[in-house]
Amino acid sequence: MTVGPIAFDARAATPHFPGIGRTIVGLANALAAGIRPPQMVILHNDRPHPGLALSRWPMQACRTTPFDLGQQWEIRVRLRRAAASMYHSPYYLMPYAPGVPAVVTCNDLIPLTVPGLFSPPARAGIRIAHAMAFRAASVIVVPSRATHDDVARLFPRHAGKLEVVPHGWDSIGDIDEVRAARLRHELGVHGRYILAVGSNKPHKNLQVLVEAWATVAGRFDAGGTATALVLAGPRDPRFPDGGSTGERLAVAGRMVSVGPVSDETLAALYGGATLLVCPSRAEGFGLPVAEAMGLGVPVVCSRAPALVEVAGCAGAHFDSDDPGGLARLIERLLGAPDEREAMRHAGFTRAAELTWARAAERMSTLYARVAGGLA
Repeated sequence: MTVGPIAFDARAATPHFPGIGRTIVGLANALAAGIRPPQMVILHNDRPHPGLALSRWPMQACRTTPFDLGQQWEIRVRLRRAAASMYHSPYYLMPYAPGVPAVVTCNDLIPLTVPGLFSPPARAGIRIAHAMAFRAASVIVVPSRATHDDVARLFPRHAGKLEVVPHGWDSIGDIDEVRAARLRHELGVHGRYILAVGSNKPHKNLQVLVEAWATVAGRFDAGGTATALVLAGPRDPRFPDGGSTGERLAVAGRMVSVGPVSDETLAALYGGATLLVCPSRAEGFGLPVAEAMGLGVPVVCSRAPALVEVAGCAGAHFDSDDPGGLARLIERLLGAPDEREAMRHAGFTRAAELTWARAAERMSTLYARVAGGLA
């Protein structure tokens, strides 16, 4: 009996979802590069993500996005026409009656676990949408044990469907140092700096990072150049980067907010960073932590469960509500090159366990199980 292709939904690989987009591209490309890649068809928006290198598989442009009600019909029709054996949505907004066995990836439940991010009606809608996706799916893939536990706690009837498949970090690409230095210069990033990657939404906890940096920023200047904090990622104007304290640091040249950046520019920023600091109160995985470790940047992160899980013993941890503790940690590490070098080596070891090739191997096995009706 001929088994139809697996439909992989890459429509959420857009600038609106920078982190999710990188995970979609990383997994899809690793699946394509595997020794025995599954037969697949890729669903995408009118313009596929430029990072998708999928010439071996057919691709279908869709009229609807994950936010459109019309996807409930369009994707189902496309699956039927492709004779798909199963459907994988890497985002919870998906067709809730796809007509074939389905896998959904739940990257996190932050809208439901962190108070104050959404209004009560919005939270109710998000909860319903997750419940519908979980009901439609044969398997719910999560990137960390922390997210597994959140889903099991908030949606206990679906706990038996959960599978932990950690994300990889190795899809960001290589860049030579001459090109990297040029890109950093174009952004106004010079000299030594510590880096934070992510949006400025409240759960990312930039206020604590900015407060901590303000207390130590002037102590590590070298050669007349100020050591700076560089913030990279999409900016929501409702949430200023550190308020008046951040404004003072920016005027003094001790903080630079570069906004959203391409994968190439992000690799350039990792390549020049002395430390990566991830102060989040909650994460589903913590992709910047894995990327930084893999690219040789020592990692400082909060004790949010997913970040501790991803960084392991390679990271230095602090309480997310303690700017003083973070300041002391940054100050110690900026003045301790030997300790940073030990963290670099530990980070390489940990990152070697978090590759897209390994994730793709596990997903291929999972796809075969679901398509074969064994899940």
